[in-house]
Amino acid sequence: MSEHAPTKRPLGRHETLELMASASLGRVIVSESALPAVHLVAFALDRECVVFRTPIGSSLVKAARDTVVAFQADHIDQAADTGWTGTITGHASLVQDPAIVARLDRLLPQVEGGDEQQAWFRVTSELVTGHLIHGIAAPRPPMASQQGRVERPAAPVAPVVPSAPKVAAVPLPPGLPGHTGLAAPPAPPRPPW
Repeated sequence: MSEHAPTKRPLGRHETLELMASASLGRVIVSESALPAVHLVAFALDRECVVFRTPIGSSLVKAARDTVVAFQADHIDQAADTGWTGTITGHASLVQDPAIVARLDRLLPQVEGGDEQQAWFRVTSELVTGHLIHGIAAPRPPMASQQGRVERPAAPVAPVVPSAPKVAAVPLPPGLPGHTGLAAPPAPPRPPW
């Protein structure tokens, strides 16, 4: 095991694509309802493009169709104390040509039990980044209290929402319809988020 902090070295496009081609699972990162969503998929590289299939009724089909997505794969070798990570960013498109679908079916056979109709996607490799990481198995020191006991990290604390300032009633001039002598206090200011 390494006794130093992990180090990483940037990889070039070709080296990153070679390493990513050796993986069989990766993550497609898309936007669903304006939030990031990550989908684990079996994939292959086909002429520097990521290809994967997903059930036609999945949320991934709607989110990835004709949009820019990110795709990430990695591998960690604990015994060698090394690893790599690669990310491809590009346009995702549905593959509909029957000849290409047949070729992709041979390239990445369907998993057993996958009886649902599948949609094939291709992601272009417009931006490719990768890193080789050494010293990833470095032990992390436990958190210790002042008495020397090992403790677990505290649970996250809920954010504190500031309360609205107290506002006194404002007297109204007499003679207005519905006059009771006091106006309703103004609405509290909205939080900035």
